[in-house]
Amino acid sequence: MPGDRAALYAYVRPVPDVDPPLDAAIQRTAVRACARGERLGVPEVFEEGAPHGRAAFGHLATLLEEQAAPVILATVQVLGDTAIERARRLLLLEAVGARIICADGTSPESALLGDWEQRPDGERRRERARDAMRSRALRGLALGRPPFGYVVQERSLVPHAREAHVVKRIYSDYLDRNEGLRRIASALNRDGIRTHLGRAWTPGSVRTVLRNPVYTGLYRRLGVAVPRAHEALIDRGTFQAVQQRMASKRTSRLEQERHEYLLAGLLRCGRCGSPMIGDRRASDDGIVVMYRCEAATSQGRCRARAHRETGIVTALLEELASTTSHHPVAARMTPRPDPVAKRRRLERRLTTLVERWIAGEWRYAELVRRAASVTRSLQAEEATAIVPLPEAEEARQLLLTDWESMDMASRRLLLQAAVAEIVVSGDGVRIARRR
Repeated sequence: MPGDRAALYAYVRPVPDVDPPLDAAIQRTAVRACARGERLGVPEVFEEGAPHGRAAFGHLATLLEEQAAPVILATVQVLGDTAIERARRLLLLEAVGARIICADGTSPESALLGDWEQRPDGERRRERARDAMRSRALRGLALGRPPFGYVVQERSLVPHAREAHVVKRIYSDYLDRNEGLRRIASALNRDGIRTHLGRAWTPGSVRTVLRNPVYTGLYRRLGVAVPRAHEALIDRGTFQAVQQRMASKRTSRLEQERHEYLLAGLLRCGRCGSPMIGDRRASDDGIVVMYRCEAATSQGRCRARAHRETGIVTALLEELASTTSHHPVAARMTPRPDPVAKRRRLERRLTTLVERWIAGEWRYAELVRRAASVTRSLQAEEATAIVPLPEAEEARQLLLTDWESMDMASRRLLLQAAVAEIVVSGDGVRIARRR
């Protein structure tokens, strides 16, 4: 049981390519001495290459998700071979509530800052480009794609007549007419209005407009804020009133937590072909997991109803248990996920977050909060790399024999290997297996 576990942990990973080398013995001595000095007791040591094996950090992260506890490191250098790996592991430990203690006397925040600033030249090229862009931002010169409602003329933001009217409509609908994000998005789509990229509006894209202070005339980019840099579309009082209303509607922290859904990425709406997204609802039976068509939920352009996860899983297991030689074929076979490409995308997102923190856009605690979902996803990718996807038939057999004893991560991993696509419609569920 979690309550019976040690309340103090240490992480040890040999780092031979530093001067002097940090071998495991030196680190164990350092973390135990640190624990004695802090009067914390004797730590349980998670050591790469020891009985915990290659996944020592993964084991530690899992325990901390269940019960937060202090974690002692000899130095942040033990967390990985590159600055991005060390940053994502450090921020993951922070996100799961661990109190990080560095035996070298540095704080996690200063350790991350110093490590990031000292990373190799190849990792710093992008930052030098950002420095050049930051100098442009200081002069109020527009960088990149303009926000909805503006165009760039002579390197400055200028209102776009039609889009500026839409921005004012969004603020008025939200504040004066008390409309919600979903209803505003649906109304814009119904009227044939599209975003900058020609896409349908979603609650998220509406929220982006409502949260962006650029509409008050403030230009903010790369840690630089220039007031009255361009013509405002919304006065400051209206903007603040919108922020206060949005803050009052936020759910509790627990309800805002990111949830993992068993069938995420596998489901497709049989009515319009859009992906289906998970949702959690309270009912008389407790919390019920439902899946809705993304187009219906975010854009109001599909009338497909929601489906319970339990019903889909029942149909899925019945199909996997079938021994018939004929199985449905997906109209658009979902490829197996490319772990390398996904990891690189996540690392790019994390790099951007850290660099924005370095630039002073937010405090360390805000960086931890914003990076939490990215670091958790990267940890999941690392676990998948340690346990590669099995062949489809092997995955099918494991799902049938061990379903009840598996945790969600194991089920998701095997479903990705065994199932290409699940199409859900009013007349049932169609499953396409992998071959």
